[in-house]
Amino acid sequence: MTESTRELVIVGVGSAPFDALLEILEERKTVTPAELKLLAADEADVDPQVFANRSVSVQSLKGFVFTPDQVVLLLVSDETATEALSLAENAGAWVVDAAGITRGDESVALVHPVLNPALLNEREEQDRKVVAVPGAGAAMIAEALYPLKSQLQSVEVVLNQPVSALGKSSVDAAAAQTARLFNGQEPDVDEATGQRLAFNHLSSAEALLESGHSFSELALVLELRRLLGEEVALDATINTASVFHGQLANLSVQLSEKQPLKTVRGLLANGARLVMRERPSAQDAVGGENTLLGRLRTGLINPRQVAFCAASDNLRKDVAINCVQIVHLLLKTH
Repeated sequence: MTESTRELVIVGVGSAPFDALLEILEERKTVTPAELKLLAADEADVDPQVFANRSVSVQSLKGFVFTPDQVVLLLVSDETATEALSLAENAGAWVVDAAGITRGDESVALVHPVLNPALLNEREEQDRKVVAVPGAGAAMIAEALYPLKSQLQSVEVVLNQPVSALGKSSVDAAAAQTARLFNGQEPDVDEATGQRLAFNHLSSAEALLESGHSFSELALVLELRRLLGEEVALDATINTASVFHGQLANLSVQLSEKQPLKTVRGLLANGARLVMRERPSAQDAVGGENTLLGRLRTGLINPRQVAFCAASDNLRKDVAINCVQIVHLLLKTH
């Protein structure tokens, strides 16, 4: 891929992370407006987007020509993105799946730009030039646990995700419900979840499987195993909190050996993109580029147990920035 022919193609205009992604791309000067292509099922349904003070039109997938010099970024998992994945891969373009279409596919590498970027070099030698980006929850939790990776025996996760983790339609639904409640009106339920999102805390935003887990909880476990190692025992619960942005996870970790809390704190404090706080909150993390860790304590059940919490901006940091870092590496070196 040469500097003169490189292009970034984005499928998912208007999705929850789209605005944050454009902001990061512009801040870091990853591409110019001329190198940015935006795709939709029908361009007539989407207005042109402003990027670096230039208007970038949205093109229709039908008739769009993919080339090997492109990096195609998928932000949604609809039929348009699935078709774009097939067309782009057949054309020899790199595909970065940030929508979860391929996360369960073992032939697709799960790449976290901080934890395992070397996998991009291995992919170039394989048949498929497709990489998956971890979901926002998995990306944050894996970063938080990575400094303890060599000592992890088991991890129990309780992830409190915001409504933006459910997609743009749920963000809009929560905003409409909030407005109706403030005006003394009964709000409609969110069609996607069948529940009220505003001023609520959901034990699960999706239907439960026979095991009692949700699909997203099992997907989170699978992603963490791929990032941290199959030898780590994992369980996960995902709740949905009535906030628009920012996620917080409570982590209960069992180590292979008892460690002084000072040692654990030192390992976490030296982790990449990790910042220690006494009492981190999702609000503190929104707008930032780090994962905030805090409330570190020794568990009361097992002497090898430590507990702490992690908070981050799920859209800006764990989707947009991670995607831009991967796109940058592919455009510059592959």
